Amino acid sequence: MKSLKERHYLTRHPERIRSSDVIEGVFEDISYYPSPDPSLIVAKGYVDGIECIVLGQEKRRDGKESRATGMITTEGHEYVLEILNEAEKHNSPVVSFIDTYGGDASMQSELGGQSFRISDCIRRYCEIEAPTVSYIIGEGGSGGALAMQIADQSYMLENSMYSVIAPESCARIIFGKRINAGEKLEDLVDEALDILRPGVEHLQEIGVVDDSLTEPNEGAHTNYDETIGTIKSSLVETLNKWVNIDKKSDGKRITNGTVKKLVKDRKNKVLNYGKFDGLLTGFVKRKLKRIKRIGKSKSVEEVPEINDPLIAPLRKEELDKKNIVGRPVVCKDDWGTDGRYRVAGGCGYIDWDDYEENFYACPHCGKGDYLTVEEQITKICDEDSFHEIDENLTLERLIGKETYIDLPIGEVNYSGLLKKSAEVGTSNESLVTGRAEIEGREVVLAISDIKFMGGSFGAVYGEKFKRAVDLAVKEKIPLISVCSSGGARMYEGPMSLAQMAKMNMALLDLKKSSAKFISVITEPTTGGASASYATQGDIMIGERGSLMAFAGPKVVIGSGISVDKEVVCTNKLHETDKIDDLVDRRKLKALLSYYVESFYNDVHPEKRVHTGRITFK
Repeated sequence: MKSLKERHYLTRHPERIRSSDVIEGVFEDISYYPSPDPSLIVAKGYVDGIECIVLGQEKRRDGKESRATGMITTEGHEYVLEILNEAEKHNSPVVSFIDTYGGDASMQSELGGQSFRISDCIRRYCEIEAPTVSYIIGEGGSGGALAMQIADQSYMLENSMYSVIAPESCARIIFGKRINAGEKLEDLVDEALDILRPGVEHLQEIGVVDDSLTEPNEGAHTNYDETIGTIKSSLVETLNKWVNIDKKSDGKRITNGTVKKLVKDRKNKVLNYGKFDGLLTGFVKRKLKRIKRIGKSKSVEEVPEINDPLIAPLRKEELDKKNIVGRPVVCKDDWGTDGRYRVAGGCGYIDWDDYEENFYACPHCGKGDYLTVEEQITKICDEDSFHEIDENLTLERLIGKETYIDLPIGEVNYSGLLKKSAEVGTSNESLVTGRAEIEGREVVLAISDIKFMGGSFGAVYGEKFKRAVDLAVKEKIPLISVCSSGGARMYEGPMSLAQMAKMNMALLDLKKSSAKFISVITEPTTGGASASYATQGDIMIGERGSLMAFAGPKVVIGSGISVDKEVVCTNKLHETDKIDDLVDRRKLKALLSYYVESFYNDVHPEKRVHTGRITFK
C-alpha cells in the first residue's frame, strides 16, 4: 500500500474521480433532484434492478465544468435531511459518496446553523429505518464527511483519506511555533498525516470502515471505468444480501425485518467506536475548591494608579457613573490577541466584585475566564451534592490503546501529553460525569474540562458521555451537559471523529425515553462538539457572550475565510432562535432549576416518537 504522503497526493489530484462520475457510471435510469447546493448531488437510480436514493458530495475536477466547492452548505444539509425522510418512507436504500474538504464554514452557513444541521444529519443517518451504504472516494473531511458517512456498510477507496481535520490545519495548530520559526507549512504536512492516520487501514482497524476497495495502480484518476466497476460490484453484492424477490412484481424489495436488523446492527457498530475493559469505580465524591483569581484573570486587566491631578478626577467621574465603588478592572476588547478569540468584550471599567460574583465573567457582555470543572460544578449544583462516576476511565483501558499512547508528537508522545494534562489540572480526562442535585432535584451531569487539552474529545470522552446518557435513561432523570470544548482531538485521528456519531447515537435512546437532555453552551464550544451532541439538546441554553462555531476561528481564518465575531456567538444563536435561552453565568443555576423542576412536575410518556429537539417549557 502506498505511503500516506503518496495517498494524500492522489486524494488531492485535480483529475481524481468525483461523485458525479461514479453516479453516472454505477446507476441506470437516473433522475436528479433539484439540489440547492452545487456541492451536493441528489438522485434516484437503479443498480441491478434495485432502486436507490443517491447522495454525493461533489468537488470540482479538471476537465468537468462545475460550480461545486467541495463544502456543503447549511441549505445542502437541510436538503439531505428531507431526502432521508423520503428514503425512509419508501424503504429505499441510501447510497452516499463522500468527497469533501469539510462542511462549509462561511459566515452565511454559520448564520444558517451549520453545526445544528450537521449534527442532525449524523443523528438521522444513525437512526434511519432504511438500508445505508457509504463510499469514501476522495477526501473525507471532518464533520462534513461524517454527516453523510454513517452506514450499515461502509467502503473506502484505498488511496482516499478520512480525517478529523485537514493535515494543513493540523500542522498550523500543532507545529505553530515551528512555522513561526521559519519552517514551511508544506514541509510539516507529512508529520501531520502521521498524527492524523487518515488511511483506510486504520479506519478498518477501529471499525469506522468495513472494507477497502482497490484502485488502478497509479490512482483512480488514471482509469475511471475500472474504479467505477469496482464500486458497482461491491454495491451490487451488498444490496443483494438485503433484498428479496417480490413474487407479485418479480422485482427486488427489502423487507421490514431486514431493515430492523440493519438498524440494530448499525447501533451496536457505532456505539462500539472505542471499546474499554477493566472494572470501573462507582460514584465518588469530588472535592471542590473555588479558585481566587485576583491578579490572575486573562479576560480583564488591572487599572493602574493615576497620580495626575488632571486625569484622576475624570476617571473617578466615569467610575461614579458606573457605580463602581470597589476595585475597578477593565473588560478588554481583544479579539484573537491572546489566541483565544473571545467574541465579547470592550465594556471598559467594571467592578471586580461583580466580575467575581458572575463567576469571572463581565456582568454586561459575558466575556470571562475559562472555568475549571470545579467552578462549573459550584456554579450549578447544590453544595456537596456532586458525585463523580467513571473517574478512572482513561485511555489506558481502551482496547487497542497502543495505537494511540505510543504516537510520537515532536519530542514527546501522546501518553506524555495526557499525563501532563492530568498533572496540571484536576481531571483524568476532558469529560467529567456524575450525579448531582439542583435545588434538591437529581440530575446526571456531563461537564467538559477546558483545562484538559482544551476540552477536546476522543474515545474516553465519547464512552463517558454514552455511560452518562445510559444512567439518565435508566434513572429517568434529566441529563445536563455543560460544554466548553474545542472539538475532536487530533491526536486520536478518526477515532475522535467517530465519537461524534457515538454520542449522537447514544442520545437516541434518551430521546426515545421519558428522560430529557439540557445542553448548556459555554465559552468556547466549537468544532465536533458543536456539530454533534452539544446541539442536540431538548433545551438549548447559551451563556452570554460565548464563542460557539462550527469550526474554530483559528482554523477558519487559517483557511482564508473571514470570521465575524458577532455571528459565532451565543447572542446571535439566541437572536436567530437556535437556542432557547441566553443567560449570565450567575443565573444559570436558577434557569436550570426551572427546567429541572418542570421536568419533575410534568407527566411524560414512557416513550417518545420524535428524536429531534423537544422543548418542555
